[in-house]
Amino acid sequence: MLKRKKGAIVNIGSGAAIVIPSDPLYAVYAATKAYVDQFSRCLYVEYKNSGIDVQCQVPLYVATKMASIKRSSFFVPSATGYAKAGLRWLGYEPRCTPYWPHQLIWGILYSLPEFAVDAWRYNFCLKIRKRGQLKDSRKKE
Repeated sequence: MLKRKKGAIVNIGSGAAIVIPSDPLYAVYAATKAYVDQFSRCLYVEYKNSGIDVQCQVPLYVATKMASIKRSSFFVPSATGYAKAGLRWLGYEPRCTPYWPHQLIWGILYSLPEFAVDAWRYNFCLKIRKRGQLKDSRKKE
């Protein structure tokens, strides 16, 4: 890329590290994604004058096996839907949320007090944990 003076590097971050103030019970995941965001930003600054675009895309939930979301919806795109949105955003900003309904959620979350978002997220994550534990206990029976 340096020889050609042209190229793009796209890293996938997460709203767990950027959009919400904390991601309780998922600290390692959120910290790893925060690293990806900072690493991407540093590379962007280092290589922007070399014709190489470095971007960190920050999705919220996407319907994937990892997220345990089977069906897409207006606020939760399929992997293909997110990828199409992501391709349209190449070359614009070093950090972006290319799927526009995620931008709406981001704006709403930023307008709320952090303590309220923290409390909501903690309770949400506890429910996810309980569902997972219940599913595991059923498998053992």
